[in-house]
Amino acid sequence: MSTGQIILGIALFAVAAAILYAWGLKKSIDQQEDLERSLMSACGSRVVKHLKKHGAVTKADVARLIDGITVGPFWSRRKIKVQDGKRVSGQVIEFLLDQQYIEAAGDGSYRLKK
Repeated sequence: MSTGQIILGIALFAVAAAILYAWGLKKSIDQQEDLERSLMSACGSRVVKHLKKHGAVTKADVARLIDGITVGPFWSRRKIKVQDGKRVSGQVIEFLLDQQYIEAAGDGSYRLKK
């Protein structure tokens, strides 16, 4: 091997290492947002599943349904859990309203959007 090939190999290795480092750094920065988005999705799925069977749900029902939900990537020890369903229920309802899955029924309850 010539000196030029060795230098080229070292330079390519450095570029690959820099790309992997930048990718890992970006993943670690965005991890909290990804976890929160996954939690909202999991909570919303549970509420929609309940609505398909029961027709209507109140804010208290949403709080009871989502209490204790835990999400996180299977390869990581980092998880996020709903500790207090009452505090998160408003966010879940707003998420489902924004995504147009549910609509207000008028008496403080919500139903699936038709």
